[in-house]
Amino acid sequence: MIENRHLRYFSVLARTLHMTRAAELLHIAQPALTQNIQQLEEELGTPLIHRNGRKLSLTIAGEVFLLEAERSLRRFEGAKFAAQRAGRGELGHLAIGFGTAADVVVVPQLVKNFADHYPDVAIQLKEMGSDDQAVALRVGEIDIAISYTTPNEEFNCRELAPESLIVVLNSRHPLAKQSFIDVTDLTNDRLILPSKEVAATLSEAVMLEFADYGLKPRSIQEVATWQTAIGLVSVGVGVSIMPASVSAFTRENVVTRPIKNTMREVRLLLSWQRGNVSSVARHLIATI
Repeated sequence: MIENRHLRYFSVLARTLHMTRAAELLHIAQPALTQNIQQLEEELGTPLIHRNGRKLSLTIAGEVFLLEAERSLRRFEGAKFAAQRAGRGELGHLAIGFGTAADVVVVPQLVKNFADHYPDVAIQLKEMGSDDQAVALRVGEIDIAISYTTPNEEFNCRELAPESLIVVLNSRHPLAKQSFIDVTDLTNDRLILPSKEVAATLSEAVMLEFADYGLKPRSIQEVATWQTAIGLVSVGVGVSIMPASVSAFTRENVVTRPIKNTMREVRLLLSWQRGNVSSVARHLIATI
C-alpha cells in the first residue's frame, strides 16, 4: 500500500539522485530509504529509478510519477493546512440567527469586527424571531442566536450592551414637534410592536412603560420586523417604541424621540449551544 511517506521519500531521492544525500535530508537510514523505494516500485509494478552502479537516474515512469507525486504532496499539505486553520477557527462557516432591530447596528458591526480578524470564515445571516432561533439553535441550523429574549437554561447566553427605548413617529404626528415624548400621550395611538414570538423582552419592556402609569395602548399592531414597523409609521398607521439603535436608520417621514422620564432599557441576548460550540463560534463570542 502506497503511503504519503513513499511519495515524500521518492520526491527527495528523485531531486537529489543520490541515495546517501537523500537519506540525510529525510533524516532516515539509507537502508530504510532503499527499502521504501523498493516497496513503492513493487506496488506500482514498474521501476522508477534506473541504477547504474552508484549513479541514479529516473526512468520514464519515474519522471511521470514524480510530477504526480509532488502534486499529491502539495494537495496533502494544503489539506493539512486548511484542517489546522479550521481547527483553530480561522476557516469554515458560521450561521447567525438574528431578530428584529438587531440588524440595524449590532449585527453589521459584529460581522465587520469578526471579518476583520477572520476573513476566511463564511458568515450566513438568517433573520428570524426568538422562538424560531431557539429551534434553529437546538437542531444546529444556526451557531449563534441574537435576539431580544430572556435567557434559556438550555443554552449558554451573554447579554449585550443595554439600550434605551425611543418613540418612532411619523414626522407629521403632533408629538413630533416635542423633544421628548411622554408615553401617556401615546394611549390614543395605534402601537406597532414586534410580537412576543419575535422579540419577547422588547415587547414586554414596551408594555411595562405603559403599565408604569396604569395604562394600556388603545390598539396594538404586531409585526415581524422593525422594517415593517417603520414602514407602517412612515405612512401614518401608528407609532412604535423601539431600541435606540433603530435611530441609526433613517426613512422619509419618520422621526425618533426619546421617552420622557424612563429608566427602562433592553438588551440583546447572544445564545449558543452548551458543550457543542465550534472554534469559529468561540472566536465570534470572544469578538463580542
